[in-house]
Amino acid sequence: MTGLHADERWRAHWVPVDRRLLGMDRRTLLPAAVVVLLFVIAVWVVPAIDDRVAVDDPIRAGDVIQVGTDVQFVPVAGANLLAGLRQGQPGPAGIYPGTAAVSYGGVTFEVIADTYRGTPAELLAQIKKTNEGLRVPDDAGFHVTGDPVTITNGSGDHGVAADFEGTNGTGLVAAFVFGETGVEVEIVGPQQVPEGVTRQVVTMLQSVEPIGSGS
Repeated sequence: MTGLHADERWRAHWVPVDRRLLGMDRRTLLPAAVVVLLFVIAVWVVPAIDDRVAVDDPIRAGDVIQVGTDVQFVPVAGANLLAGLRQGQPGPAGIYPGTAAVSYGGVTFEVIADTYRGTPAELLAQIKKTNEGLRVPDDAGFHVTGDPVTITNGSGDHGVAADFEGTNGTGLVAAFVFGETGVEVEIVGPQQVPEGVTRQVVTMLQSVEPIGSGS
C-alpha cells in the first residue's frame, strides 16, 4: 500500500515553533493580512474618502443657472455649484432639474421650482406651516420665526421672505410665483456672515426670475 503513514502525514503538516505565531504558521499571516486590508479599504476607507471630497465646480462670470423650465438665477462669480445645471447645458433630453444650489462664503443658496397655483404669500405660509419645505440638512432644528416681508427681484416681480433659525445657524426662506411656477429660495449660513457675503447673497436673491424676463 502506497502513501504516507499517519506519523509521516503529521510530520508533513507540522510547523516548527520558530515559524509559529499564536499557533499559526507565520507564512500564512501576511496573505491573510493583505486580504483583510483590502477588505477594509473597499468597505470603509474608499467610501469615507468619497464623502470627504468636496465638489469643486466654480461659477464664472456670465454663468446663469436654470431651474426647471421657467426659472433662472445668476450666482456670484467664485461660488461653488453644488447642484443644478448652467443655462445652455441641459441634462438628458434637454431637461433642467427643478433644484439648484450653490455655496458662497459659508452660505448655501438653494432654489427649488415646481408647479404652484397661488400667491407668494400663500406659498410661504404653506412652508411656514409645515416646515417640510425647509430642505436644510437633517432639518437641523430650523423653524421659520420671522414675519413675512415683501421683496422684489431684479425684473420687478414681488415675492415674500421670512427669517428662520436653528441650532447651527440662521437663514432666510423666500417665495416667488411666476405664472404657475412656485419658487422657493432657501439661504442657510452661520450666525455671523461678513457684510460682503451678505451683499452678494442679496444680489443672487434678486437675480431669481422667470426666463425671458429681459432683465
